[in-house]
Amino acid sequence: MKKNMIIAMTAMFLLAGTFTANAQTEAKNQSSAQKQSTPLATGRGDGGEAYTPEQVDQRAMFPGGQEGMMSYMMQNMKYPKEAEKDKARGTVVVHFVVEADGSISNAHVPDSLKVHPVLDAAAVQFVKAMPKWKPARLKGKTVRQRASHAISYRFK
Repeated sequence: MKKNMIIAMTAMFLLAGTFTANAQTEAKNQSSAQKQSTPLATGRGDGGEAYTPEQVDQRAMFPGGQEGMMSYMMQNMKYPKEAEKDKARGTVVVHFVVEADGSISNAHVPDSLKVHPVLDAAAVQFVKAMPKWKPARLKGKTVRQRASHAISYRFK
Protein backbone atom coordinates (compact mmCIF):
# COMPACT_ATOMS: atom_id res chain seq x y z
CA MET A 1 0.00 0.00 0.00
CA LYS A 2 1.36 3.38 -0.94
CA LYS A 3 1.76 5.77 1.89
CA ASN A 4 0.92 9.42 1.65
CA MET A 5 3.74 11.82 2.17
CA ILE A 6 3.68 15.47 2.88
CA ILE A 7 6.86 17.15 1.90
CA ALA A 8 7.22 20.34 3.83
CA MET A 9 9.35 22.88 2.12
CA THR A 10 11.37 24.58 4.79
CA ALA A 11 12.23 27.49 2.60
CA MET A 12 10.28 30.47 3.78
CA PHE A 13 9.08 32.58 0.92
CA LEU A 14 8.85 36.04 2.34
CA LEU A 15 7.06 37.55 -0.59
CA ALA A 16 5.41 40.86 -1.04
CA GLY A 17 2.30 39.13 -2.40
CA THR A 18 0.43 41.64 -4.51
CA PHE A 19 3.28 44.11 -4.96
CA THR A 20 4.76 44.74 -8.33
CA ALA A 21 8.26 43.59 -9.19
CA ASN A 22 9.30 47.23 -9.42
CA ALA A 23 8.31 47.96 -5.82
CA GLN A 24 10.21 44.89 -4.61
CA THR A 25 13.32 45.77 -6.61
CA GLU A 26 13.21 49.35 -5.42
CA ALA A 27 12.95 48.32 -1.75
CA LYS A 28 15.86 45.86 -2.14
CA ASN A 29 18.09 48.50 -3.69
CA GLN A 30 17.69 50.99 -0.88
CA SER A 31 20.43 51.06 1.72
CA SER A 32 19.45 50.20 5.29
CA ALA A 33 19.58 53.88 6.18
CA GLN A 34 17.21 54.71 3.32
CA LYS A 35 14.72 51.86 3.68
CA GLN A 36 11.19 52.64 2.69
CA SER A 37 9.44 53.10 6.01
CA THR A 38 5.85 53.25 4.83
CA PRO A 39 3.94 49.98 5.26
CA LEU A 40 1.86 48.82 2.33
CA ALA A 41 -1.79 47.77 2.42
CA THR A 42 -2.34 44.05 2.96
CA GLY A 43 -4.86 43.95 0.13
CA ARG A 44 -7.23 41.84 2.24
CA GLY A 45 -9.75 44.58 2.99
CA ASP A 46 -8.85 44.64 6.69
CA GLY A 47 -7.72 48.26 6.60
CA GLY A 48 -4.35 47.24 7.98
CA GLU A 49 -0.92 47.69 6.56
CA ALA A 50 2.12 45.46 6.76
CA TYR A 51 5.75 45.85 5.82
CA THR A 52 7.54 43.70 3.27
CA PRO A 53 10.56 41.72 4.48
CA GLU A 54 12.84 44.14 2.63
CA GLN A 55 11.46 47.09 4.58
CA VAL A 56 12.22 45.84 8.09
CA ASP A 57 15.46 45.74 10.06
CA GLN A 58 14.74 42.25 11.44
CA ARG A 59 12.42 39.86 9.63
CA ALA A 60 9.70 37.94 11.43
CA MET A 61 10.91 34.47 12.41
CA PHE A 62 9.26 31.20 13.37
CA PRO A 63 10.27 30.10 16.92
CA GLY A 64 13.52 28.16 16.53
CA GLY A 65 14.09 29.42 12.97
CA GLN A 66 14.22 26.99 10.03
CA GLU A 67 14.96 24.04 12.31
CA GLY A 68 11.99 24.88 14.51
CA MET A 69 9.74 25.18 11.46
CA MET A 70 10.84 21.80 10.10
CA SER A 71 10.23 20.12 13.47
CA TYR A 72 6.80 21.78 13.81
CA MET A 73 5.81 20.72 10.31
CA MET A 74 6.88 17.11 10.77
CA GLN A 75 4.87 16.87 14.00
CA ASN A 76 1.75 18.68 12.82
CA MET A 77 1.26 18.27 9.07
CA LYS A 78 -1.36 15.79 7.93
CA TYR A 79 -2.37 14.85 4.41
CA PRO A 80 -6.14 15.50 4.14
CA LYS A 81 -8.14 12.29 3.60
CA GLU A 82 -10.44 13.97 1.06
CA ALA A 83 -7.42 14.97 -1.02
CA GLU A 84 -6.16 11.39 -0.80
CA LYS A 85 -9.29 10.16 -2.58
CA ASP A 86 -8.60 12.59 -5.43
CA LYS A 87 -4.87 11.80 -5.35
CA ALA A 88 -4.41 15.55 -5.17
CA ARG A 89 -0.87 16.86 -5.02
CA GLY A 90 0.99 20.10 -5.48
CA THR A 91 2.67 22.96 -3.69
CA VAL A 92 0.39 25.37 -1.87
CA VAL A 93 1.75 28.85 -1.12
CA VAL A 94 -0.01 30.52 1.79
CA HIS A 95 0.34 34.28 2.19
CA PHE A 96 -0.16 35.76 5.66
CA VAL A 97 0.77 38.59 7.99
CA VAL A 98 2.87 38.19 11.12
CA GLU A 99 1.34 40.69 13.53
CA ALA A 100 3.36 42.92 15.86
CA ASP A 101 2.54 40.50 18.70
CA GLY A 102 3.76 37.50 16.64
CA SER A 103 0.33 36.07 15.88
CA ILE A 104 -0.71 35.11 12.35
CA SER A 105 -3.52 36.87 10.47
CA ASN A 106 -4.89 37.16 6.94
CA ALA A 107 -3.77 33.64 5.94
CA HIS A 108 -4.95 32.87 2.41
CA VAL A 109 -3.95 31.26 -0.86
CA PRO A 110 -4.09 33.80 -3.69
CA ASP A 111 -6.41 32.73 -6.52
CA SER A 112 -3.53 32.50 -8.97
CA LEU A 113 -1.73 30.00 -6.70
CA LYS A 114 -4.61 27.67 -5.80
CA VAL A 115 -3.82 23.96 -6.23
CA HIS A 116 -6.79 21.91 -4.95
CA PRO A 117 -9.62 23.15 -2.68
CA VAL A 118 -8.91 20.61 0.08
CA LEU A 119 -5.12 21.09 0.00
CA ASP A 120 -5.49 24.88 -0.07
CA ALA A 121 -7.82 24.80 2.95
CA ALA A 122 -5.54 22.40 4.86
CA ALA A 123 -2.49 24.58 4.24
CA VAL A 124 -4.31 27.73 5.40
CA GLN A 125 -5.51 25.95 8.57
CA PHE A 126 -1.97 24.74 9.22
CA VAL A 127 -0.56 28.28 8.97
CA LYS A 128 -3.35 29.72 11.15
CA ALA A 129 -2.56 27.15 13.86
CA MET A 130 1.15 28.05 14.03
CA PRO A 131 2.51 29.27 17.34
CA LYS A 132 3.36 32.94 17.67
CA TRP A 133 6.39 34.04 15.68
CA LYS A 134 9.11 36.42 16.75
CA PRO A 135 7.73 39.61 15.16
CA ALA A 136 9.56 41.83 12.69
CA ARG A 137 11.30 44.93 13.97
CA LEU A 138 11.82 48.33 12.42
CA LYS A 139 13.71 51.11 14.19
CA GLY A 140 13.45 49.21 17.48
CA LYS A 141 9.68 48.70 17.31
CA THR A 142 7.76 45.54 16.48
CA VAL A 143 5.76 45.85 13.26
CA ARG A 144 3.42 43.80 11.06
CA GLN A 145 5.14 41.94 8.23
CA ARG A 146 3.88 40.08 5.18
CA ALA A 147 5.15 36.54 4.72
CA SER A 148 4.48 33.44 2.65
CA HIS A 149 5.09 29.76 3.24
CA ALA A 150 5.10 26.94 0.71
CA ILE A 151 3.80 23.48 1.62
CA SER A 152 4.25 20.66 -0.86
CA TYR A 153 1.81 17.74 -0.83
CA ARG A 154 2.59 14.58 -2.80
CA PHE A 155 2.24 10.81 -2.81
CA LYS A 156 5.22 8.57 -2.44
